[in-house]
Amino acid sequence: MLERRNITTLDGARKAQIVASDSLIFLSGMQPDTTDGDIRDQMRGALANVDAALAEMGEGQDAIFMVHVWIKDMRYFSAMNAVWNDWADPDNPPARTCVAGELLRPDLLVEVVVTACRTVRP
Repeated sequence: MLERRNITTLDGARKAQIVASDSLIFLSGMQPDTTDGDIRDQMRGALANVDAALAEMGEGQDAIFMVHVWIKDMRYFSAMNAVWNDWADPDNPPARTCVAGELLRPDLLVEVVVTACRTVRP
């Protein structure tokens, strides 16, 4: 069974923000709610939305397998990484990649994609 939640047309693409099976949860491009502020503010916002989406599924950070972080420019890496290190569980960090690339909106500095396991069954 696949469950799709928070279907949106954010940025013009029809997508579900959350897609879950009986065992996996996929969070699509989690962005901050506002692009005001610097990379630290935007990363905090994106991670807050990750936390909220996982909580909606009854899960927390400990369920995360893999995180892909896209940042607008590698010059932001250290600042983004400082926010990441404050957020990530030091005893149970997920696997993570970070790449720089052009993001859809010029004011967007970061986007996060998450794959997690589902321990709470529907």
